[in-house]
Amino acid sequence: MNDKMDAVVLAGGGGIEEGAPVKALVPIGSRLMVDYVIEALRNSKKIERIVLVGPDDLRSIYGQDTGFLFADQGSTLLGSFVAGVDVIESPNPWVLACTGDIPFLTTEAVDDFISKCCEVEADFYYPILRKETIEKRFPDVKRTYASLRDGTFTGGNFLLIRQEIISRCLPIAEEFVRLRKSPLALAKLVGVGMLWKHLFGQLTVAEAERRVSELVGARGSAVVSSYPEIGVDVDKSSDLELAQELSRE
Repeated sequence: MNDKMDAVVLAGGGGIEEGAPVKALVPIGSRLMVDYVIEALRNSKKIERIVLVGPDDLRSIYGQDTGFLFADQGSTLLGSFVAGVDVIESPNPWVLACTGDIPFLTTEAVDDFISKCCEVEADFYYPILRKETIEKRFPDVKRTYASLRDGTFTGGNFLLIRQEIISRCLPIAEEFVRLRKSPLALAKLVGVGMLWKHLFGQLTVAEAERRVSELVGARGSAVVSSYPEIGVDVDKSSDLELAQELSRE
C-alpha cells in the first residue's frame, strides 16, 4: 500500500431532523461539523487530496482553498462516493471514504486506522470497534451493535478501498450500506448458516470477514480500532447536544 492516498468526504445528505440543514454543515461550537473532519484528514501525512461531496455550499465555503476537489452528491451514499472518486485524477490506487458527521475525529485516529490496514493484505478495509471502547469514551451514546463470539462490535465511518475494484463491488456494497444498522438483516444477507451462528452468538469476525469477501468478490479486512471517534457519528439530537457540550471543553 502506498504511503499516500486520497480521501472522499461524504458531506451531503439530510439533517438530523426532518427539514433541518445538511447535517455536515450544522455548526458545532464556532465551526461547521464537517470542518472537524476536514482538519483531522488534512493534518494526516497519509492523505494527499480531499474531495468534498455535497451541496454547493461546500464550494462557497472551501472553494478558495486549492487543497480541495468537489463533487455533487449522488442519490445514495455509495453514489456520492463514486461521484467523489470520479473527480480524482491521481495515480494513487487507494482511496479513503469518510462521512462528514464524525466531529470527534482526530488525525491520530486516521493515521492509526491506515497503519493497521497496512499490516494486512486486502482489497478493502472497514473499521470495527468494541462496545467497551465506545462506552468508555462516550458512555451515553447509543449505537447499533452486533454480538459475535469475539465480542460486541459496531462499525466505523471509514472505508479504505482499492480504486480498481469499486465498480464491480457496487451492487452488493449498496445492500450492505442499506442494511448497515440491522445486524440481523446483514446476517440474512450473508446466508442461513451465518444467520444461525449470529443468533446464537457463535459467529466470529474472521468468518464474517471471509463471507463478505466471497459475496463482494474481493478480499476484505475488518480492522479493530481503539479510537471511538471513528465510530461515533451525529445522527440524533442527543448526539448533537453531546458534540456541542464537548466542543466547549
